Amino acid sequence: MIWRRLQIPGHTTLADLHHIIQIVNGWDDEHLHRFHIYGKDYGIAYAGGLSFSDNAHLVFIDDFAFDVGDRFIYEYNFFEHWLHDIRIETIETVSTPTNHPSCVKGNGMPGATRYDEVERTIDLVNAIIDSNESTTVGDIRYQIEALDAVRFNRKKVNHRLADMSI
Repeated sequence: MIWRRLQIPGHTTLADLHHIIQIVNGWDDEHLHRFHIYGKDYGIAYAGGLSFSDNAHLVFIDDFAFDVGDRFIYEYNFFEHWLHDIRIETIETVSTPTNHPSCVKGNGMPGATRYDEVERTIDLVNAIIDSNESTTVGDIRYQIEALDAVRFNRKKVNHRLADMSI
């Protein structure tokens, strides 16, 4: 099962949450999406895509007054019909000094199998074994990136999330 546990500020917009989900799943925002919250659809409108009555850049997580246990859906890639069941696990009332989201835990990458992860790991190990004193990290960068594409790398995800200021 593929899952992520995120910690996000309540002042996160739905547009930002969409981008957070893109980052934690290793996606590049190539498909349409929508949130389904309390019976209503929200999302970022694109030319030729869906339109929404609210601007996702102006709707904040705090606007929904979620309770612990509340759930909503994020749908991405309407051809593949990838549904994400988003659950509110805790609500912290104490403000934290960080102004960006973070990924606390996660498992799996969309579209990748355990076999893919083993194969990419073997490729990286072989590149290291075949290296010599003149080999640089840049020389094996392809194998590193190929492994990251099929294996969840929380440290790399959090590095990208830290660049978001919400």
